[in-house]
Amino acid sequence: MDNTNILLLDRFMRGETSPEEEQQLLLWFRDVDAQEDILTFYRQHWHEASDKELSEDVQLRMFHQLKTKIRSESIAIKKTRKFEKRWFIRWGQYAAAIILCVVVGITSHLYTRQSVPVAKEYQVEAEKGQRASVMLPDGTKVWLNSHTQISYNSNYGMKDRVVALAGEAYFEVAKDKDHRFIVKTGDMEVEALGTSFNVKAYKEDRDVIATLFTGSIRATAGSHSVILSPDQQVCFNRIEDDLKVDNPENVAYASMWRDNELAFKGETLNDIAIRLNRLYNVHIEFKSEKIKQFRFSGVIKNNSLDNVFEIISLTSPIMYESLGDTIVLSERQ
Repeated sequence: MDNTNILLLDRFMRGETSPEEEQQLLLWFRDVDAQEDILTFYRQHWHEASDKELSEDVQLRMFHQLKTKIRSESIAIKKTRKFEKRWFIRWGQYAAAIILCVVVGITSHLYTRQSVPVAKEYQVEAEKGQRASVMLPDGTKVWLNSHTQISYNSNYGMKDRVVALAGEAYFEVAKDKDHRFIVKTGDMEVEALGTSFNVKAYKEDRDVIATLFTGSIRATAGSHSVILSPDQQVCFNRIEDDLKVDNPENVAYASMWRDNELAFKGETLNDIAIRLNRLYNVHIEFKSEKIKQFRFSGVIKNNSLDNVFEIISLTSPIMYESLGDTIVLSERQ
């Protein structure tokens, strides 16, 4: 076994090699007689790393850093022999395969000489009555409202930065001019670059709404596409297949949920009941169809469910009663 190059390979995986030493490794990799030494080293470190766990964020960062390093070094291999074509398609790809397999331990498909990890989906969810926040691998911050789920693949940031959303979330997007940031809701896509915005896209709602606070976004639904400026809002009506841009009077209402506040603008009690079900995971029962159409406007500090109904009952002719996880609403006589 060539101990000199084995030690050099070990140093390469710790990021301690110079460009000249990496060129030396390249020549060694291309040597047919080095095959067995490389595979022995590779399998040994695979088993040593099999019991070590790294967070998914760390895995992604390691892969991105490796990809950037390899790209900057611009090391390529000419495909001169059939053997080399099978085993050493590109130095960067083979190096990526070894690092990912040894340090991260992704999947055994790397033994068959594939060069990139299989895309895996990650999900973050806030159930009814809960909220959550997460930082994506690129540093983008996301706040999830109740009854919301976002998902993204392990190839996030390698090309586009794509997030799938069901529910409502607020995004503060990390700047990256080379990789588009896209939120997919199933009905509308929102593309942003270094911006902050809110997207409300609950599956049971008629409308998908995106509100822009800073920067700019492009919203696309079918053949419709619009670009928003700060303090604008775009609404896609799923039933009418219509995309409209608005300049709401109180654009801050769209993100008040992050600060534990509820903002209503002429909404019916029926619509409010749907929101409260998501926020508190309670069932709201109406004693009559008439009170479902009562409307309420205002901002409520979202500190307790009782407080919400106390304030609503001050301006609407309703009474409420708490029965376990059910709230019964009736008309005040």
